[in-house]
Amino acid sequence: MKDSMARTARAGAAVVVAVASVAAAAVVLVNADVSVDSSVGEATTSAFDEMPTFSQETETTVAPAGPALEPSWQIDAEAVYGRNFAAFRSPAANLQFDSSVTGVIDGDDVLVTAVGLPNPRSYSVDAIEFAAFDADDGSVRWKKSPGAVDECASVPVQSEIVCLDSYSDVPSIVRIGVDDGESRRTPMPEAWFAYAVESDGSSVFVLEGNPEDGESVLHGGSINALDRMWSRPITSFAGWDGVEGPLIHVSDGRGLVTLGGEATFFDQRTGTPLEGLELLPDATTVAEDGAEVWKLRDPYATETSVGDTVYSFEEDALVATTASNDVRWRWPLPKRPDGFTESGSIAQTRSGVFFLGTDSMVRLESVPS
Repeated sequence: MKDSMARTARAGAAVVVAVASVAAAAVVLVNADVSVDSSVGEATTSAFDEMPTFSQETETTVAPAGPALEPSWQIDAEAVYGRNFAAFRSPAANLQFDSSVTGVIDGDDVLVTAVGLPNPRSYSVDAIEFAAFDADDGSVRWKKSPGAVDECASVPVQSEIVCLDSYSDVPSIVRIGVDDGESRRTPMPEAWFAYAVESDGSSVFVLEGNPEDGESVLHGGSINALDRMWSRPITSFAGWDGVEGPLIHVSDGRGLVTLGGEATFFDQRTGTPLEGLELLPDATTVAEDGAEVWKLRDPYATETSVGDTVYSFEEDALVATTASNDVRWRWPLPKRPDGFTESGSIAQTRSGVFFLGTDSMVRLESVPS
């Protein structure tokens, strides 16, 4: 059967996540007007604790340095998880295989992320837990283990995060409450081996089957009625090592599956094919007249535009540049325990702009107009 072949094919690369409950979370708040308690341990300190003061003089290079930014708050993975070497990971990335992708699921006033223990010997992240942070002050709302989870949709459905668990004895859709972290499981149809999931906030889209044989099926519809979802075949060929990263993309009633180097467009409501759209090499979808329809989400992006501001990485600093190429501000990236500069990404949510690192997360500012 195709699901058993698929399980065998991916089992070599996937590691079953061991689940462990950990002690209460902690949070480090960094504010311009509040001093840091000297009792805070070394695991909760970073380069932000000693922010350098930048000169207001014009540099001889391209633009003024801009003022050093005091972040609203910072949280550290080790303090949140309660263990050394803990690291943040994106719930929308593959949690069975460690891709080192960072990210959050936007719950409006809360942000939900995954945190666990990277295991370099097995290329996995062990003992994954999900944690929700208050977007305004960085306090931990809740931290819980959802049990075995492969990956999640990047957008909640109403107040629930929708995830896959395809490797358990009873493969299931896992729903996690944004407000309380409580999880519940809905068994998937026996014929399914699901390997990608996405949501537009109301409907859920699941890709299942065996891409190595060109036998995948896309389903879409209500999470409460899996047996009544619409279905359409996806005949693109891809090895299991080619199904990493986002495969299902949705925006404004249009959907796209990117699998095996092919682009399959579909109507989100019915699943029927959409004509007149093209995916360019830079991950931009355009209409027949060349007009941009949408830019696909790139979890590895090193530059992000928010309004008229461009956030980009320059060596060991993050720089915010205006449309006129003036530097609004810059700040040094935190240092990891091994002394190297923190890696991560920039995310725009409904509540603000954030730096999402593997070891720490920082609120930069409210979304600029």
